[in-house]
Amino acid sequence: MRFLSFQRIFWLGLLCVISTAQATKQIAITFDDAPRPNSSLTSEQRAKALLIALDASGVEQAMFFVTTKHLNEQTKPILDLYQQDGHLIANHSNQHLWLHRTELDTYQQDVLTADQALRDYPHFKPYFRYPYLDEGRDKKVVKKMQKFLQKLGYQNGYVTVDNYDWYLEKLYQDAVKAGDKINLVQMKQLYIDVLWAAIEHSDRIAEQYLGRSPKHVLLLHDNDLAAYFIGDLVMHLKAQGWEIISPLEAYQDPIAQQVPKTLFTGQGRVAALARDAGASPQELVHVAEDEAELQRLFTEYQVATAVGAAMPEWFIAEMNSQVGTWQTSNAQYRSDSEPYTDYAIEWTWGLGENSLDGRLYGLIDGKPSDDFWTYKLFWDAEQRQARLLQFGFGGRVGDGFIRPIGHGQIETIQTHSAPDFPTFTERHLRVLTPDGLLTTSFRQSEAGEWQGRRSYTWIKQPTAED
Repeated sequence: MRFLSFQRIFWLGLLCVISTAQATKQIAITFDDAPRPNSSLTSEQRAKALLIALDASGVEQAMFFVTTKHLNEQTKPILDLYQQDGHLIANHSNQHLWLHRTELDTYQQDVLTADQALRDYPHFKPYFRYPYLDEGRDKKVVKKMQKFLQKLGYQNGYVTVDNYDWYLEKLYQDAVKAGDKINLVQMKQLYIDVLWAAIEHSDRIAEQYLGRSPKHVLLLHDNDLAAYFIGDLVMHLKAQGWEIISPLEAYQDPIAQQVPKTLFTGQGRVAALARDAGASPQELVHVAEDEAELQRLFTEYQVATAVGAAMPEWFIAEMNSQVGTWQTSNAQYRSDSEPYTDYAIEWTWGLGENSLDGRLYGLIDGKPSDDFWTYKLFWDAEQRQARLLQFGFGGRVGDGFIRPIGHGQIETIQTHSAPDFPTFTERHLRVLTPDGLLTTSFRQSEAGEWQGRRSYTWIKQPTAED
């Protein structure tokens, strides 16, 4: 019995050591090119969805490298949103120029222009990330640029995990513009698979050529795919034993002081140091940095399907009637755990005005509070049905179809899924009444019966034009 007890203790201790070793791998989240202009999501929709996902997945602090040419009256408030949630602002230049294709004086002035636009932000940190990760192809230029940044008090905002998430975004946006049917479940899986493979690749290169796993810095872009799927990616990383840390902590790693000798820095700090240590270029190339391979995977995962059936008149009328902001009282259901006095849903036209984007949020005494869902309403030509997708915190997704079932009545049936909740089916019935738009929700029981839940009467809010 003593031997068995000792053996059990030994193996438990060994498992603890293994778990601790696995948990030591750390990575920080950073986003380039913020704040991006409108795409299939508006800048505001994208930012709010991204912040909800970061918060829900436990990312306390990310860093947004700002390209200041994107700043205008519509996008400047986005930086305030990032800061309000505790995230950091850094410099990614003004015009996003290649250093090796630009006169040094012009390039440095471009950095100064961005610096002047960003210095006064409370959460600004003096880190500069070279656009395209291009730190120069001439040793004299490289040295002069390093001294220039040091004089300004900047540190290098290097990355350790490079990837072409921007190209996945391009493939997705091209499909949206073409009116293709998008399978977001497959898009999410492709996004996670590609980025996880990039992280594993960089970490393997680091352990082979640096002898250890550093505090990694992941390069992402401020785009729609990040807004949709960053929460799912973070949960996947955590499930693999990785810890998400602040970029400020990551930039304290010793490799921050290991300036590569190679002039090829376009794959990030780990790849550059591996080149110095004798790695061949072929070893460093990965699927996540190959446009042709990503195009092949986009097709293989069946993310987009070309369709061409026209949407019906009833759906066009439905979209036109919904555009605007609708508000309802929550007095009947208000409680300590649900303090909202009202709810509001805001519908705006999507790209090309052939779809709607929406968001549901709470109000407390007339003031907007928390966001709950973002929506995409569009015509699925292949299924010949109106489709509603919605995304919430914690990676929650609802997907289903809308149809007219009678005069002035619209029915929506969706399947809801989430990483930490069982899948369920929900029905919403909308009826236009003299008092407003009456909505009633139902949840399907295990026996297949619809059980009523809540009813709200929504009033369309007047606009400035009204």
